[in-house]
Amino acid sequence: MRQHQLASLCREREWDYRLMGAGFDGANVPTKNLPHWDIRVEFYVDLPSDRKPGLHDSGLGEQSGAGINLFVGSDQVRFYRNRREIAVDDVPSLVYSEVMRDVDLFTSVCAVGQDETWSDEGDRGIGILPEQIDLPMLAGIIALRAEVLSRTLPRTPIADRCSITGAWLRVQGQLATYLIQLAWATTYAMFGDRRRHLKIPPKLLQQLKLDLETLPVELDHRSEQVLRTAYLLADDWKITSPELIQQLVP
Repeated sequence: MRQHQLASLCREREWDYRLMGAGFDGANVPTKNLPHWDIRVEFYVDLPSDRKPGLHDSGLGEQSGAGINLFVGSDQVRFYRNRREIAVDDVPSLVYSEVMRDVDLFTSVCAVGQDETWSDEGDRGIGILPEQIDLPMLAGIIALRAEVLSRTLPRTPIADRCSITGAWLRVQGQLATYLIQLAWATTYAMFGDRRRHLKIPPKLLQQLKLDLETLPVELDHRSEQVLRTAYLLADDWKITSPELIQQLVP
């Protein structure tokens, strides 16, 4: 995950977290105290676990000028009461739901996995290899997201321009046909037999005014991102962003 973005989201969601680098503060953990429930939550993150001291020089490109590492990896979420770890079954459902909503936000927004221009750089060890992906779990996530969107789209004004095919949401615009990946919300514009990866500015999606409270199900962060992308591209002829318009020119 991108560490600076993670730290910003932690502040927004009222988690305690300090930026860390390879040479200092190497054991910070995003923490949230819930005094009403007498519970403390910890979301374990750390620098890439397979980094070796001998690779320090090659890893300098992963640090900011202040020595802060640009990337961290995510791990377990743990719950404590009276300084003792408690089992998940003992965590109130409301607490668990809201905490995992935050964790989903952190890992969805900050992950480098959805950036197709980023790739692992050998033994620096900060990438996800294809063989490390849990395919059954990913297939389950895609199936669940497809089910959620299939119940949501019919209640939207863009229903007649959208269809779900396998792991993709297909959107018919006036300038092009678009494919939105259900797993990561990666988006492509189709020009005949050719496709182009679109980099959609996040601010365009956030500016869309959607009445999410009228939908039959509550959307997780990624499902909402897919839906917002579909809304934007279904009315592609209304897009005024020069950055995106340039990408839509065949």
